[in-house]
Amino acid sequence: MATTSRKADEIESKIQKGADKLGNKVQEGAKKVDGVLQDDEVARATRRAEEEVNKLKAELADLQARAGPKLQEAENYLTSPSAITFYKGLVTGAALILAYKKYCDHR
Repeated sequence: MATTSRKADEIESKIQKGADKLGNKVQEGAKKVDGVLQDDEVARATRRAEEEVNKLKAELADLQARAGPKLQEAENYLTSPSAITFYKGLVTGAALILAYKKYCDHR
């Protein structure tokens, strides 16, 4: 019984030492990460990235504002009565060609 108890104590001691070592390593790693995050270069790079994102957002808004009238003009043209008549003629022509091909194949 005493041997079992002693073995259990040894195993518990080894587990505790391993957990302590692991805890120390985690703390060291956390300190290193904090050091990197507080680094001025990282802060500057972050600010530059944010500025670039804001600049790109403004450019996108400008492009959308300038493209709006052209998109409306294109939409009006594509839905005009003359364009719709053209689409109907195109579909009718394609249907006639397919019907004629089917007629020739069955002859």
